[in-house]
Amino acid sequence: MASVMKVVDVQLTLLKSYPPQLHISAIGLVNSGGWTNPRLEPRIYLQFPPDGIQDFDFVADPPQRPAIQPILPIAASELWENPPLDKLKGVRIHSANNSIEAYLESAKSLAVA
Repeated sequence: MASVMKVVDVQLTLLKSYPPQLHISAIGLVNSGGWTNPRLEPRIYLQFPPDGIQDFDFVADPPQRPAIQPILPIAASELWENPPLDKLKGVRIHSANNSIEAYLESAKSLAVA
């Protein structure tokens, strides 16, 4: 597992379900072909961050063999079941070279049957 090169976009969607669910999707860039299993790994805290921002690392499995060398897009998503909506203000997605924040106030809300 390794951090992707760069995160370029993060979107939040609050699913109207019980318990609530937050869908987090991120798009990033990797420096070669062959990356697999992209995912958002939450950082674990002893207590929830006082700024209300939950951190995630955007990681994937790098190629095991020589791969083509163009910069390519990669996407990952996470379904966070029952997030602490009373404390949560947003998320921060980290890559090897940058991070991007997205806030709940800008999240889309979708009803789930």
